[in-house]
Amino acid sequence: MNDMSNSPTGGNNNLAGDVIALMNDLLGWQEHIESAMRRIGNPYTFNDVVASILRQQRQFYEFDGCCIIMEVQQYPQYKTYHCFLACGSTTAILRAEPQIMAVAKELGCKGMTISGRVGWPRRLKNTGWKHIMSTLYKEV
Repeated sequence: MNDMSNSPTGGNNNLAGDVIALMNDLLGWQEHIESAMRRIGNPYTFNDVVASILRQQRQFYEFDGCCIIMEVQQYPQYKTYHCFLACGSTTAILRAEPQIMAVAKELGCKGMTISGRVGWPRRLKNTGWKHIMSTLYKEV
């Protein structure tokens, strides 16, 4: 896994180097990120996703076999660490969960959430996740 902070400001006082490393990591997952966006109707381009990470609205994590993009969602009573996008093997994503959960705890989040295709509830049902809602869409 890359640096857990995955912040473009990094910790080694080399902003340009940190941004270049982050961009190289993201470019390695570009095809997967674009594919995920196509499956949900292209609400974001790859550039939109990259810009949100550079603005620190989302956090990018790369692990062996997957990448995960997270965002804090603030509600009036609590906040959650939401999985905006996960690409790669389900096994790798599940292996990464404890590290992402630790970040959520550090951020003061009550829990984590994930939205996605209908296969996620089925795949995650025996791992402590519970299905609380689905999202449907109809074009106007």
